[in-house]
Amino acid sequence: MYRWQILLLMLFGLSASADHHGDGPPNPCHIYYPNIPGEVLLENDKLVVQRFIIEPGQFEGIHAHPPNQLWVHVKGGEWTVKYGDEATTSYSPDGSIGWSDTGTPLSAMHESGNTGDEPIDLIWVTLKPGCMQPVE
Repeated sequence: MYRWQILLLMLFGLSASADHHGDGPPNPCHIYYPNIPGEVLLENDKLVVQRFIIEPGQFEGIHAHPPNQLWVHVKGGEWTVKYGDEATTSYSPDGSIGWSDTGTPLSAMHESGNTGDEPIDLIWVTLKPGCMQPVE
């Protein structure tokens, strides 16, 4: 088990349960990137923890975010965030974190991508039950 997985388990004091994308409707508490597969590391009635590796040059594709999310750049890098035609590029150092309490609707035409030279290792922690509310 990776150190960051152990840390998350210790921080939240919870046990893991596997929930890999099934055949049912999309889970509103999961992040779904059209261009990048993710991995559910932990899911229970309190939260969902997902991991994504974004290779240099990869963009996630247009997607939504539920509210009440913590992100962690386990391995950071140069990151370009787009909303429609507007783009902002910044550098996220290893271990950087952030919080979004409002979420992002699909209509915002949002996507992000790795515009650096090294893979980015990104963790999303989505708190339940707040993620079940639709984002508008």
